[in-house]
Amino acid sequence: MKNAVLSLLDATPLADSFDRLKLESRLGQLLSRADDGDAPHSIADLIQWLDDMKACNHIFQKRVGLKSLADWSMSSNGYLSHKNGKFFKVVGMRVTSSSREVKAWDQPILDNAGTGIIGLLTKYVKGVPYFLMQAKAEVGNRNSVQIGPTVQFTQENYVDNEKLKKPFLYEEFHDPKNLIIIKENRQSEEGARFYREQHVHKILLLPEDQTLDLPLEYRWLSYGQIRYFIDLGECVNSCARSILSCLT
Repeated sequence: MKNAVLSLLDATPLADSFDRLKLESRLGQLLSRADDGDAPHSIADLIQWLDDMKACNHIFQKRVGLKSLADWSMSSNGYLSHKNGKFFKVVGMRVTSSSREVKAWDQPILDNAGTGIIGLLTKYVKGVPYFLMQAKAEVGNRNSVQIGPTVQFTQENYVDNEKLKKPFLYEEFHDPKNLIIIKENRQSEEGARFYREQHVHKILLLPEDQTLDLPLEYRWLSYGQIRYFIDLGECVNSCARSILSCLT
């Protein structure tokens, strides 16, 4: 891979040799983090997998009036909420702060109905850890599909909800029994957009005698491969970055 990219640099006019040195240095950093070793998939395979997942997910967005939303309405106290009380509410806030450049302002904020779970499943192969990541399609992503953690869900949304299919490994992360808990903690969400929201972060270990049949949107990645996609920019979502920070 490196020789192919360097050949491309040779054929590309550059401003000066210093630019080339910077590009070669950056390339070396990326490729050192993408060392495949004994990983189940090469970087080339993972790039193709991510592109295939983007091709399978088409998201159409358009602006509509709030009153036209099915199952959503304004409550008597001024919240925009779902008729079953699930998912989230959009509420208005008036904020005052003497230490900010703007002393007071009004804004909408999301108030989620429950506590979310962000989960990461790991396994060891010849002493090397690998992490189960998913190609996650989400509204708002400029790339439409990003690499996400093993799971990210709010369990309250699935209780008594026949219309919503539970995600892969939902039960295992909701109440781990067959998987080993390595780490579990809580982290706060971005406070300017989510009202007092916290997520439970769980890192679980797959025992060596167990295997999983994976859906197409899942792949085992090494830590170096994940770092490679982080450095590419806009390839790894915020939930994955959040739980990966628990590894350090």
